[in-house]
Amino acid sequence: MSATSSMVHRGSNADYTRYFDELKRASDLFRSSTSKALVIHHDDADGICSAAIMLSALESLGIQTGRVCIEKLHPTILSKIHSLEYDAYVYTDIGSGKAELIEKLAGDKLVIILDHHDPVMVTKPNVMNLNPELYGFSGERDVSGATATYLFAEKLADVKHTAWASVVGSAELGGSLTSLNRIPLEHAVEVGDVEIRESAGRERYYVIPFGEAWDKLSTMLTILGSVGYYADGPRKAVESCIKRSLDKNEVEVLEERRKQVFSRVMANLRRYGINHGDKVQWFSVGDSFAGMGTKVLGTFTSILVYRGFIDQRKYLVGFMNFPRMIPELGEVEGEWIKVSVRAPKLLTELINRGAMPPVSKLVVEAADYVGGYGDGHSTAASGLIPKGAEDYFLKRMEELI
Repeated sequence: MSATSSMVHRGSNADYTRYFDELKRASDLFRSSTSKALVIHHDDADGICSAAIMLSALESLGIQTGRVCIEKLHPTILSKIHSLEYDAYVYTDIGSGKAELIEKLAGDKLVIILDHHDPVMVTKPNVMNLNPELYGFSGERDVSGATATYLFAEKLADVKHTAWASVVGSAELGGSLTSLNRIPLEHAVEVGDVEIRESAGRERYYVIPFGEAWDKLSTMLTILGSVGYYADGPRKAVESCIKRSLDKNEVEVLEERRKQVFSRVMANLRRYGINHGDKVQWFSVGDSFAGMGTKVLGTFTSILVYRGFIDQRKYLVGFMNFPRMIPELGEVEGEWIKVSVRAPKLLTELINRGAMPPVSKLVVEAADYVGGYGDGHSTAASGLIPKGAEDYFLKRMEELI
């Protein structure tokens, strides 16, 4: 299949054999051709845990490594990444939705994409998109980015000591872990890093090295990585995972800061309301979240969908100004707006029944229409669009719906 910006549909049956065969083939190629690798990851807990797992595997192999944390994919950002001199580039919990852009910039360098967001296909043999969704699994239910990374990493080295991180990365999916996510869970239990507990008829996972429940630890890592994005938070979070020790006081300070900002913005929205179209509702925070990573817009929008003044039948769109300076990469060209889109509960039910289009499809196509880029899941997605294109983006979403 040729590379395309269209989303790939999930197969009706998961193909375990083909997926694990591809993991083995990719790991053999990687091991035989790599001496210096760059790990690219997202700034939430799933991305942070993914990076820690991958870096641990590479270190055990004696491979020289670099690491960079990015919040969104964009050609100018990707160009900077691929101008760095490495034998291989490993994308963890990010990259699959824009694999065709990565393919164009990869040259003859090896690229491994370990992600669970809605993917696109690639054709170059040196660019390997190992997203489990391409093998019939669900990125919303069966596999996290950290699990996708772990399953590849264990083909490279003994990484069972990092299996707990895959469990924590999977916390964003909610519910008891099943399918591919069950593999690292069983490994983590086997080595004594995770304890399975029952609560309200479902499993809960307790991470013994940190003395925390999986979802609480996930929240803390996301706060450190995203709220602290411009204060070296991602590096600290990844190192915390590798060292199995977290500065909870620093997390508390960042969380208090986030709560205060969220409270002010929420109060303003409740007082003045948000904007409404036929099928879309939207708001902008401008520079209210300045100093924090743009991931916090997604967190805020996810909280906002549960507020009483939100229309449960309409897609919820949030905008914020995207800082041009990216830690560890430098300044990007142009002026951009971060977009986060969420489906409220009633709309989520309609999407799951196929009665309304998935959020990822709308964001990808509307962002592309205005010269931007988007990716995500069926009920939550995000993107970057040119500053000033917000109205055109919203209009295109309405048309697509």
